[in-house]
Amino acid sequence: MDALHDIDDEILKSPWGKLGRGATFGVVSGAGKLILNVLNTTTVTNHETLLSAVLKREPGKGLLTISNHTSMFDDPGLVSSMVPWAYFWTDGITHNGMRYAMCAADVCFRNAFLRQFFLTGKTLPVKRGEGVDQPVLNVTAGLLARGGWVHVFPEGRINVDGTLGPCKWGVGKLVCDARVRCGEDPLVLPFYHSGMGRVLPLQAKVPSVGHSVEVLVGEPMDLSSLTCNCGKAGMDQQQVWKDITTAMFAALQQLEKGAPPNPDQSLAWAEILKEREKVKLAKLKAQGAEGGGGGGGAGVQPLVLPSPTAEAAAAEAAAAAVKGAFNWM
Repeated sequence: MDALHDIDDEILKSPWGKLGRGATFGVVSGAGKLILNVLNTTTVTNHETLLSAVLKREPGKGLLTISNHTSMFDDPGLVSSMVPWAYFWTDGITHNGMRYAMCAADVCFRNAFLRQFFLTGKTLPVKRGEGVDQPVLNVTAGLLARGGWVHVFPEGRINVDGTLGPCKWGVGKLVCDARVRCGEDPLVLPFYHSGMGRVLPLQAKVPSVGHSVEVLVGEPMDLSSLTCNCGKAGMDQQQVWKDITTAMFAALQQLEKGAPPNPDQSLAWAEILKEREKVKLAKLKAQGAEGGGGGGGAGVQPLVLPSPTAEAAAAEAAAAAVKGAFNWM
């Protein structure tokens, strides 16, 4: 057995078993349905296309759903809202069709319990800064090639100003790798949502109620004029991946034009960054106090902290930078 299959066996297995996987999906999706379909109102346009892709596509045909990303509750919330509840409870028992997703390892896999919980819920750890060749992305391409469902946020992060941000070309590589493995494209289905940033804003710890969420489901994408170049000798493969990603971005942009605007959370994000800086400064001050205030021992340098004026200026600059960083496109 090669290294990739070793990784498959390790990372795709449910730590809590088949019954635990179904129960985890059932409970989490039930909470998602309560929040989005009862305490808030969710409207899905072209819902039948999504349900057909999830429940009725031909056996062995992979499904890649892509969407914008505005809230920490986008997944599992939106998938929970749109897919029949029974389908969650029976995953791993009568079918293995529920979606796989990816989450930053430093967020979702911080300890042993979270690791078991997210792996049971078909969420795979991706490592920030390690690029498109890390093993988990190869595993994800293998899932698509074998007929699995994968959901990704091509932006690679929450886009805090509410508009669709630039897409990472790793999603194009995912499609290419799946095609090279099985000889055909996965079904690629885009959808765009509005209102999730109000249900769970960036600074909120619990979801709010009384809001409207709208989801616009697009049509399956025909990428064959681009994917025919996947793995082809003499072709610049990075450019092929980028071209596929550009087509996906255009499809999401088209859906965005017909959707209500999402709230701009740039200032809220800037406040979060300010609070993080305050925590860092407090730790530095505590370290300075523990080290003593005298001249220090040999080789010990005194701790220099920024002045309050410099601290405030830095915070304002950070807020401005955040606001601009998400509006460059």
